[in-house]
Amino acid sequence: MNLVAHQLLSFDNKDLQIGNLLGDIIKGNKYLTFPDKIKIGILLHREIDSFTDSHEIVKKSASYFHASQHKFSPIIIDVIYDYFLIKHWHLFSKVPFNTFKNNCYQLFQDRYENLPEKLQIKISYLIKYDWFENYKSIEGVQKTLKGVGKQSKFENNLDHIIPEFEKNYTSLENDFLLFYPKLINHCKAFLHSYSNTKISF
Repeated sequence: MNLVAHQLLSFDNKDLQIGNLLGDIIKGNKYLTFPDKIKIGILLHREIDSFTDSHEIVKKSASYFHASQHKFSPIIIDVIYDYFLIKHWHLFSKVPFNTFKNNCYQLFQDRYENLPEKLQIKISYLIKYDWFENYKSIEGVQKTLKGVGKQSKFENNLDHIIPEFEKNYTSLENDFLLFYPKLINHCKAFLHSYSNTKISF
């Protein structure tokens, strides 16, 4: 799952949100240096990624892109699933998407000085170019993946995914709608195992 999903799956807990954001760059046991709820957020990020990457529905979605995108298929699905999450936002959040987005951006700015430099750079670009907003449209998805392609050291054609996206649009949407409720339940169960930390959602 991509940025929007990771933030929504933090269930409006600011420390979990920051941990989920840190999860992209904090590897191994380095998470142990953080406060408890941020540690759990980092572990939650890993749990989301692990559950998603191993799930048969997600593998099915990725298979639509295997012929042309090969190993980049899972990256494509991460971004496309955020697109469908925003499209069906009313099913999964009582907070309007724009309010949620602005709250996330404000949180990132509020905690900016306490974050690693690598993440500060990412946040600066995220807010400047309004990444969350990009995920709302097919064109924005293409723009996002084109940027990923430019940063990759491997040859790719991530700037040409729209035809296959549109060809498999209905199947991808159905896959997402089947998968995401399962991911929500998995995350809630994971967080319940840390009930002594008084995390609510």
